[in-house]
Amino acid sequence: MDTTNTANIQFDSINISSLKSVVNIYQSKVNDTESKFIKSSEHFGLPLSIASFDNRVIGYAFVLINNEGKPEIKSYWEQEFYSIEVEQDLKFHAQNTFFTAFKDPETRTNKIQNAAEKLFNWLNVCN
Repeated sequence: MDTTNTANIQFDSINISSLKSVVNIYQSKVNDTESKFIKSSEHFGLPLSIASFDNRVIGYAFVLINNEGKPEIKSYWEQEFYSIEVEQDLKFHAQNTFFTAFKDPETRTNKIQNAAEKLFNWLNVCN
């Protein structure tokens, strides 16, 4: 597992055990506390990396396809842990994961959309 440390915050690739925390952070950011379902795969994106502090997921980075049809890496955080420096470190980790997983620029957009849609469907079935 590829792990980096920045001031006691660890950056790891996403794994199945961290998905519940990722969904909880996502839902708190979109103010959707009444629904346990993710609204759309285009908005949720494809999680790539997590930031953890004391074995607690405090943020995550994801890739989505922006309005120009290009992959864009974004992040969501628990507010008290956010800083520009830590966000940059997490996005750097996510970018490395992204280029490893989606090497071919020609098929990248379709693969991201398909993976995000499959994850979206799976998470909604599990909830």
